[in-house]
Amino acid sequence: MKMRLIAPLGALLCLLFIAAEPGQIVGKVKLSEGPTPFISFVNTSVSDVAGFRFAQFLISPKTNSATRPIKVRYARSYLEARGYFDPQNGNLTIPVFGLYAGRANRVKINLGFSGRFDHVTGFGVNITTPAYDGGTYSNPTVVQSRLPGTTLSYDFILLKAFADPVTPIIIDTDAEVRWVGTAGVGSSASGLFDNAFYLTSGTSLLRTEFDGVTTPVADYSGIGVTGFHHNIDPGREGVILDADTVDQTESVNLEVDATGNVLRTWKLADIISAAMIAGGDDPSQFVFHAPTDWFHNNACTYRISDDSLIVSSRENFVIALDYDSGNIKWILGDPTKHWYEFPSLRAFALTLAPDTLPPIGQHAVSMPGDQLLLFDDGTGSNFQQPPGETRNYSAPRKYQIDLGAFEATETWHYYPDPSVYSPFCSSVYEDAPDNYVIDYTLGDNIFTGIVGLDALGNVAFNYRYELNGCGTAWNAIQIHWEDLRLD
Repeated sequence: MKMRLIAPLGALLCLLFIAAEPGQIVGKVKLSEGPTPFISFVNTSVSDVAGFRFAQFLISPKTNSATRPIKVRYARSYLEARGYFDPQNGNLTIPVFGLYAGRANRVKINLGFSGRFDHVTGFGVNITTPAYDGGTYSNPTVVQSRLPGTTLSYDFILLKAFADPVTPIIIDTDAEVRWVGTAGVGSSASGLFDNAFYLTSGTSLLRTEFDGVTTPVADYSGIGVTGFHHNIDPGREGVILDADTVDQTESVNLEVDATGNVLRTWKLADIISAAMIAGGDDPSQFVFHAPTDWFHNNACTYRISDDSLIVSSRENFVIALDYDSGNIKWILGDPTKHWYEFPSLRAFALTLAPDTLPPIGQHAVSMPGDQLLLFDDGTGSNFQQPPGETRNYSAPRKYQIDLGAFEATETWHYYPDPSVYSPFCSSVYEDAPDNYVIDYTLGDNIFTGIVGLDALGNVAFNYRYELNGCGTAWNAIQIHWEDLRLD
């Protein structure tokens, strides 16, 4: 069992007495503060220890909010494993996370029991939290607030930020901060996996639970890793880390499981060099050793339909690999860049269908509905020459990849009016069909913009944050806390 710290009961906010229901007694209720204003602990006890099965909390949204309540259900097994339920005396602690800071939160607690008849005991508590000064995160410029009549498939967004040591930051679609990291780390590489936040620090992978407890998962210096960069993306079995090594800069990916074990390694330098040699080209004209950033890998995704790893190389293209062998399947990119000058790589290039623009300097590849979605920054290469085209605007784009015709067809894009140019970083992700969140990290080089689109194409919200390079929110993705089960 992982060690954890729980705020002492001395950090008492209030004391409630709950009337017993027939057949079930719930003891006195105490509220203790968590490590941040967004986390509190409800401490109580149950008399029917054998019958206790689950605890659930529900945080009501603020007045006039269009967001759904945060609803989280803890299985008894989860609470016992983390030391939150004592099967000897019935003492129970319920971590409540996602609270609003600096206000009274209406929280409903439900406790489930089994026996001759399954039943649920419920009670309400008011949790008043301390204020939180999150700088620009607490004070965005509201270009458009969440539209009351707008229906979105998501209500919470993970901001992958590294300007402050509070990675990651969770906001809701009202732009309220609802959670901040407790690891003391400002890291671009973070993600939600196995019901926790994973993030990197130096050569290490860390895990932060929703209750704020952080534990080290693994250190990878022993296999030549010198650091991690950019993103943590979902893979086939685990998550994919973007690694720097003693030999290669931003061109190695590791898939690891929840306990940090390395499942697979992809070395793009070796994969591409082998393909170039097989095609009669000299890879030394394209592939370079560390510290040269010849590839600049910034995101990966798994394509389930053909078991592929899809990798974004900002300097060059989007490249698809066979997940197990690493063999190249196809390449999608700007044909005016350096890579296209090599016949060995050009042989993998997908044909662009009519009215289809290639991605340039893209980020945040994903595969919703088996289509390739990405943020097309529109900025040419920094290292590889010729650098290819540079546009004066950026655009989220989606492509249908037809391997039979070996063709890419652009099926969707979003062009705001006026246009926005975000030359580096940035992201777009789709939740339910046509429900997007867009992150203009370097919006016109003056702001970081977080924009939501609903299924009808409406701008559901538009918030702007103070620019701190790519550090304010280099990437943003939807998460779901409206019906979370922790088993």
